[in-house]
Amino acid sequence: MLDINEQLLLKRAGCLNKIDPYHSYHKSYQYFVSFFANKQELTESDLIIGANFTYGWMPTILNFKSADFDQAVLILNRAKSPIMISDIEIILLKKLINNSLVGVSKLLHFVNPELYAIWDSRVCYFLTGKSYKQKVENIDLFKEYLNLCHRVSHHKNFESIHRQFICKVGYEVSPMRTLEQIMFIEHAHPLNDEN
Repeated sequence: MLDINEQLLLKRAGCLNKIDPYHSYHKSYQYFVSFFANKQELTESDLIIGANFTYGWMPTILNFKSADFDQAVLILNRAKSPIMISDIEIILLKKLINNSLVGVSKLLHFVNPELYAIWDSRVCYFLTGKSYKQKVENIDLFKEYLNLCHRVSHHKNFESIHRQFICKVGYEVSPMRTLEQIMFIEHAHPLNDEN
């Protein structure tokens, strides 16, 4: 269970001032999000293109591990709605996309950045002090992380942090992106060091 004090997390936001808006992650991000935002309904082509550009941010090569493309397209279209997809749907996407929850979280974030935050080993380490594969690939922990992000995004001190990050990168981002970036950048100093 992620028992995180929102204020402790927000105290780390100063790290956002150090980002380089021209770094490839920040330069490409807005285009990845707009690729999906500009589409009413996603197709298999969108899934394949999106999964491949998502893996441009990964240290591994994308391998489709199942043939459930039709089902995955339906799930991605549901993921565009304001209601979170089910664990079973996350598992189906994971089985298709390299059997990686990290890859799925990135793809879901690009599809719906208001609802899903990017989850990876650095974020996991920041929150738990551990980042072994079984922990990073744990769907329950991923969903707790998403709940934490939504909770912190409503904290009274968050809006000014979020606006400053938007000014720094030079384009609109969701609260989920701002929070994920704090944790990603600060990963070497896990929160449990302060608890």
